[in-house]
This record gives sequence, structure tokens and C-alpha cells, in this order.
Amino acid sequence: MIKLQKITYAEDGNRINYEYSVEQHIQKFFDNGQLYYVKYGVDVSEVPDSIAVIPFLSNIMPIAWFVGFDVHVQEVDETFYNSLSSLKEEFNKYHPDKKFKGNLQAEKLVQNTIEGEENCLLFSGGLDSFESYTRNYDLDPYLVSIHGADVEITDTKRWEDFVRYNSEEKIVNNDKLFYIESNLRDFYTYQVELLVDIGWWGKIQHGMALLGVIAPLGYHLGIHKIFIGSSNTEEIDFGWGSSPNIDEKMKWANSMVVHDGYHLRRTDKIDNIVSYSQQNDIHINLRVCYSEHRDGYNCNVCAKCQRTMFGFILSGANPNNFGFRVPDNLYELIFRNFGPNSSMTEGLKYEWKCLQKKAIESTDFFVLQDKNIEQKEIEKFMTLDLDQIINQKSGSRKTKQKLRFIIRNKFPWLRELYRKIRY
Repeated sequence: MIKLQKITYAEDGNRINYEYSVEQHIQKFFDNGQLYYVKYGVDVSEVPDSIAVIPFLSNIMPIAWFVGFDVHVQEVDETFYNSLSSLKEEFNKYHPDKKFKGNLQAEKLVQNTIEGEENCLLFSGGLDSFESYTRNYDLDPYLVSIHGADVEITDTKRWEDFVRYNSEEKIVNNDKLFYIESNLRDFYTYQVELLVDIGWWGKIQHGMALLGVIAPLGYHLGIHKIFIGSSNTEEIDFGWGSSPNIDEKMKWANSMVVHDGYHLRRTDKIDNIVSYSQQNDIHINLRVCYSEHRDGYNCNVCAKCQRTMFGFILSGANPNNFGFRVPDNLYELIFRNFGPNSSMTEGLKYEWKCLQKKAIESTDFFVLQDKNIEQKEIEKFMTLDLDQIINQKSGSRKTKQKLRFIIRNKFPWLRELYRKIRY
């Protein structure tokens, strides 16, 4: 069992600390030196404990389900408590080999009401959140960004850049920006990652975690509806930590969550961003990449940057006008993703297939340098057999990735040495 001993407040009520005890046989999953916390930019100390406990439970309960231990708290919001059963069942659908035994034990269930009709949007500055913002702009939502999710808490440089970029965006209402800090990815050990063969944050945690930490702020600000930009569409069906069936089951008090844009491929979202920018004569700089070697809004060389830049090109738009600096060898970089040592997954295959479909549908594309040469590169891309590529050495590749992960986390000094050698 894990028992939440008490909830305390610090830094003028801006920070919530969660003091909890862990039984010995599950101690390996938790970092003894990490007190779980969430820090807001406002005083949330008047929020009921039954709401204040939600950030803690949103991160702890998935671990409890997979490992099989109970979690004990004094009180919790009744709506949230009831939602956990549906969430647990949803994860179990995609992990039928796991025995989901963990439960929440609450001494008191509390009915809460949020006084207000405000809206908010989880805002990373990337394609999904920015596109959602353009479609919901008239709602004037609060934009909530979380330090500790995509950017490590210790990485103050990249976080300061992120905050500055937000303040420079003309489309963003600075009065509605809110920042949250939480060690939601640091309070557990690498043993949690191994519960799903690495990838815990993406496969399991991030939807519940990001939404859950909003609860105290939402209660304080009177937020009734929360938007979270979709990652995928109904065209693919594999276990992922953020989907309509997960996000929209996250409820507390009388709040609701909207998994927004699920009907749109990323190529559709790029079309929408281009159209919005042109119709409103406004400049938008996307931040799709969090590489530590990023210089500016994006690193411009990673696979995610490549796919997004290529999407703009196929939409007939110049990626350089949307926060990118297109490298001269973009097409060369793109084809490196499909070599014998590529680490293609089902999710990545889907993203590339969407671009293949977009390339086939496109009547024109943005020319970087030479139209004839680039036309041939696009035609070559259209003929790639992505199903064959993903099947190449997939088993051995996963085994090697898992082994590297374990070594890096068991021997962190090796990780630092590797990073120095690589960079």
C-alpha cells in the first residue's frame, strides 16, 4: 500500500506537497529523495483537499494498477473517484496480460462544484495545441503549460525560452497564460518504465498526469471545460496515454475534458494552421521539438521536425514562416529514417503514411531550391513500403532499446559519459 499522510502548502500557498509512505516491497518503484509536488503561479491553499489530492492520484493510480497495490487517502472528489474505474478498465483493454489489482481506498467521498464557466487548453506550443487554440480562440481559454512534462525541471534555459516564446506570440493572450511546475516524471524510478517495456510516459501516464495537475488551478479559476489537443486519430488503435477514451473519462466535480481534434490528421492540422495564418494575417511559430541542442524554436533536424516541415511543404507553405529553419539537406534527412537501422514504430509509421497520402493528394508543393529535383524526391517518398520497413529486425531492435535503457538508468554516470561523447 501507499498511504498519503498529508497534503501541505508552501511558497505562499503556490506549492502543494504530498507526503506519502510506501511499503517496502514496492519501494523500488519510487525515488526516496523525491517528495511529489505541484507548484502553481497562484495561491491554491483554499482548494478543498478532495480536489487538491487529484494531481497526486492521477500519477500514482496507473502505477498502482500495473503493479497491484492499493492507495489510501483521507478524502477525494466523488466524481473523480468514480471515474477511476472507467480509466482502469480502459488501460486494461490494451494490456490484457497485466493483472490490474490496485484500488483507491478513500475514507471520505466529497461532492464538489466548480463555480465558473471558464475554459482552458493544455498548451505546449506545438502543432496539436496551437491548432486547437486557433479553433477555440473565441472561447478565450486559459493556456496552461507544465514544466516537468516535456522540459525537465532542471532545464531552466529551455523553459525560460519556452516562456519567452509564448510572450512573443501575437495570437496568445498573455493575461490567460498559466504555468505549472511538477516533478511528475521524476518521483518514480526506471522500474516503472519497465512495466510496459519502456515508454511509460507516452503509453500510460501523460494524459491523466497533465489533466490531473490542472484540477486545483481549475477549481481556483472556475474552469469548467479543459481542452487537450489530440495526438492521433481513430485511424489507429493502440495503447496510448492520451485518447478520447482516456482523457474524456478524467472528471472531477462538474468539470469536463475535451480531447480536441481527434478527427484531424497532423497533415490536416498543418492545413488549418496555414489557412488560419493567411486568413488572419498573423505569424505563428510552432515549437514541435524539445531537443537540448535546439537553437531557436526547433532543432530542425530531428524526425519530428522533419515530418512537420515536410507537411508544410506539401501544404504549399514555407516552413521557415512557422518557426523552422529548413536545412539544405532536408530530403536526405527524411530518407535516413527508412534505412536498415531505423527505429520505426506503429505510431511513427502512421505519421509517415499520413504524409504519403498528403503527397499523393497535393496538387502543388512549396519549392525550397529546385522544383524538378524535389519533385523526384517526393515521388520517391510516395513509393516507400513502410510496412516492410517497420518489420525489419523489430524484435531485436526492441530488445536492444530496452537493454540500453536499463544500463543508462542503472549506471547514470555511463549516461552522462555517452552524452558527452555523442555531443
